[in-house]
Amino acid sequence: MNFSHWRRGTASEARSQGKRTQQAILARALKIAAREGLAALTIGRLARELEMSKSGLFAHFHSKEALELATVEKAKELFQNAVLRPAQASAEGVERLWILCDLWLLHIERRVFSGAYFFSGALFEYADRPGPVSKAIKNAAQEWLKALREAVGDAQEQKQLRRVRRAEQIASELNGRLLGAYCAYLLEDGASFREVRDALLGRVGELATNVIPVSAFESPACWRKYLEKRP
Repeated sequence: MNFSHWRRGTASEARSQGKRTQQAILARALKIAAREGLAALTIGRLARELEMSKSGLFAHFHSKEALELATVEKAKELFQNAVLRPAQASAEGVERLWILCDLWLLHIERRVFSGAYFFSGALFEYADRPGPVSKAIKNAAQEWLKALREAVGDAQEQKQLRRVRRAEQIASELNGRLLGAYCAYLLEDGASFREVRDALLGRVGELATNVIPVSAFESPACWRKYLEKRP
């Protein structure tokens, strides 16, 4: 019997099992954090809910801070996959800007996070604190704002949006409208984002040049028709 081959196989299986366990821990941690905030995460609570020993869970995350950082990174990955990466794969300019806004709303509707929007809650909770967790949360929020800002800037470069305001200001305004819409969504127990989409697209239309017809901004349906008919 080739014992060296057996040992390699056993080690590989152990690593695979360890990775699966770690992913299960992070999935539960993200669920708790999205509903109750990062402060609700503890090694003891996760061990109880996952029916693990504290020492077994501690082997994966050696401190509460390490657990929080890994949870933030997991949340960031989910948000990137749901919003940022699909938008980056789309066309540029106003089209990409609208897709970013639309996908942001869609990831709320699809409950990518099981509770209140993860990064807005975490940002309020940790923004004024020192340390790596606060930095990681702010970096994730800044990555989103950067994507909005770059899409606005690109649309201005392509002369699709007027330069009446700086790209940073327009991005900040749109982000504020999205956050405000989400607050209303929570207060109204999951009300439709249809009117929000109409208003957001209308605002983009107010900033647009005559390169794109005004009628394209009347509703998301009109926008889709414009994209289908354009050369």
